[in-house]
Amino acid sequence: MVYLDNNATTRPAPEVVAAVMRALETDWANPSSVHGFGQTVARTVATSREQVAGFLGVRAERVVFTSGATEANEAVLRHHSKLGAALVTSTAEHPAVAGLYFQHKPQLVRLVQLDEAGRWRLDALETALNSINGPKLIALAWANGETGVLQDLAAIKAVAERYGAVCLVDGSQAVGRVALKADDAAYLTLSGHKLHGPKGIGVLVQPEGLPPVEIAVGGGQERGWRGGTLNVPGIVGLGIACEFRHRNLSGAIAQMAQLRDQFEAQVSAALPEVRINGADAPRVPNTSNLTIPGVDGMALVARLETRGILCSQVSACSSGQPEPSRTLLAMGRSHEEAFASLRVAVSVDTMEADVEIAAQIMAEETLFLREVMGGLA
Repeated sequence: MVYLDNNATTRPAPEVVAAVMRALETDWANPSSVHGFGQTVARTVATSREQVAGFLGVRAERVVFTSGATEANEAVLRHHSKLGAALVTSTAEHPAVAGLYFQHKPQLVRLVQLDEAGRWRLDALETALNSINGPKLIALAWANGETGVLQDLAAIKAVAERYGAVCLVDGSQAVGRVALKADDAAYLTLSGHKLHGPKGIGVLVQPEGLPPVEIAVGGGQERGWRGGTLNVPGIVGLGIACEFRHRNLSGAIAQMAQLRDQFEAQVSAALPEVRINGADAPRVPNTSNLTIPGVDGMALVARLETRGILCSQVSACSSGQPEPSRTLLAMGRSHEEAFASLRVAVSVDTMEADVEIAAQIMAEETLFLREVMGGLA
């Protein structure tokens, strides 16, 4: 099996698995307990918090553990919704980034268009912010999960500050894949399983100079911001994942970029008509989004799986009916082009031989679909 779906989730690192197992076996006390065993586990949690904070470049006091980025994003959205804030976002964002507003307060949403490379248009952002009287929240993903395109957080933050807006940035697809600039966001969220950590654990980085967001009322855990008994094994695993990537961030970035570039070069040589979506913008080093004319992307993904290559069709599925990628449509691609696209995402676990065989098989299966099935399955 060649696993190239690392934007969906990553394999937990062996060191993470070992740390999680140790925590389950030995650190099973409640860290809120006042006895010595509980306080020993509390110190373990504090160490993990320092590991995460050190990797993100923020004070440990700002790090709040959550069940993942979705919970953290929703807490920030709910907080600002109660304040009556309007939301500025784009049609390309994952539902976890802005879905609460679309569901409950669509009248407060302002949409920003993307350019053809997949980046937010700053002129459209200014227009949207200028149309709002009152509090404003900007919500976006740092890296798009389909194309890997990175948004210019520094430029967006500069525009936001001119209009008194604050930024919620979902860093799940970017953290561990690019150099960190956590202070370009008022709120930064992430999910551990995108970083070779455990599932069910994430982080909200609380803002400097703003009231903290309350995620859940409970027993006062996480300084009262997120009640509920802490997921100690998940926290420990996330801390180890952050520490390991912190030690070798530049090496990991270089490794993934080399693999991505090798894959794209080989596919482009075999299929010159392939379009790499987002190639004209800065991208995370692990993601390739390909439009392959004349081929149904879903059929190609299915054919690849039969030969041991696992990747994703970038189209979402709604009520069993396939829909074109909103991201690609926002970049100006046609419905036909969106349906003819797929995503390949490598990781530090990927080998050169993996991308070589994946590119070869992708070219073979593309020709098969075109010749035998007329391109549309």
